[in-house]
Amino acid sequence: MIVVGCHKGGIGRTAVAVNLAAMLALSGRQTLLVDLDAKGDATASVGLPRAERGKNLARFCEPWSFLKDTFNVPRPAGLDVWAGGPALDTVTRELTGSANYRHLANGLEQARLRYRAIVIDAPSDLGPLAKNAFAAGDALLLPVSAAAHAEEAVGATVRTAREFHEPYEVFGVIIESRASRDADRDEPAQEVPEGVHLLDSAICYDAETFLHATQAGLPVFEAAPDSRAARSFLELGREVLARIVI
Repeated sequence: MIVVGCHKGGIGRTAVAVNLAAMLALSGRQTLLVDLDAKGDATASVGLPRAERGKNLARFCEPWSFLKDTFNVPRPAGLDVWAGGPALDTVTRELTGSANYRHLANGLEQARLRYRAIVIDAPSDLGPLAKNAFAAGDALLLPVSAAAHAEEAVGATVRTAREFHEPYEVFGVIIESRASRDADRDEPAQEVPEGVHLLDSAICYDAETFLHATQAGLPVFEAAPDSRAARSFLELGREVLARIVI
């Protein structure tokens, strides 16, 4: 189970979660994308409506109720989504102040049996939903930009994750914007905190391409198959399958 996390102010988390989950489904693995963001952007990015109501802590941590809240994605085949959206505000309120961060792990018990791959889109605020994601996951994947301020923020995310799951395999994937894609690839690697394994793949983050894909409700390789962004996710999917997903 892969948690895709991001420091506050970072870019690319939802795009990485959505398109990685889609690539894993495309490889023939029945895959679940868990959208834990109250904005529900991951859900909308695959053409499903955001969850407006009906979620609470009981449904969140009860395995069969959790499964009932999953929906098939139109494309690609083999991808299901546990929808995020404003309904998660209720779950967040119920989790606030709780010292138990195993609610999501309990909710995913049956999902682990049904799906060969699970990708969790964890919110960047490091609040109770993110901490539940960290406690449930097996590996953490962090989008890392070349921004000079990113190192400390990424380090804080890694430290928080390891408070709730130790030992934790943490991987970093470089996000290359149009401004940075021609920069020296060695520079971002120096900003990755100790203990983070930097993947060879790098994501080409083209905001215009991702906006087009989101508006179409499709993964980027479905909406813009010939784009550099789509090719970068193909490489990421191959590397994740080789290094992380068994």
